Amino acid sequence: MKTAKELLAANIKVKRGELGLTQEKLAEMVNVSYQMVHDIEGCRTWVSDKTLQGLSKALGVEIYELLCPPPKNIANDKFNPLLVERLHKSMKSDIDRRLDDFFGKQKKPK
Repeated sequence: MKTAKELLAANIKVKRGELGLTQEKLAEMVNVSYQMVHDIEGCRTWVSDKTLQGLSKALGVEIYELLCPPPKNIANDKFNPLLVERLHKSMKSDIDRRLDDFFGKQKKPK
């Protein structure tokens, strides 16, 4: 099983490739350094919530899609495509809720 860092790196690489973006162009779109994108894709660093949101927007995907295995990777002859889609939606809502909980707690005044 891949770690969240590995999933993020792989998903960014795939989506960036689909869009024909270089690491430099993606970095410019997200307003981070080329080295940051290079390190994220190389699993050498993690991202802030701001960078994660920027990557999501630049790549045209939801944040959860950057952190989950794509449905095509878990769908095979043993899985019903409708069940895989439901699982993916369930994972999205769970991750969204957890991110909201985490970042909501981070922003509370002390």
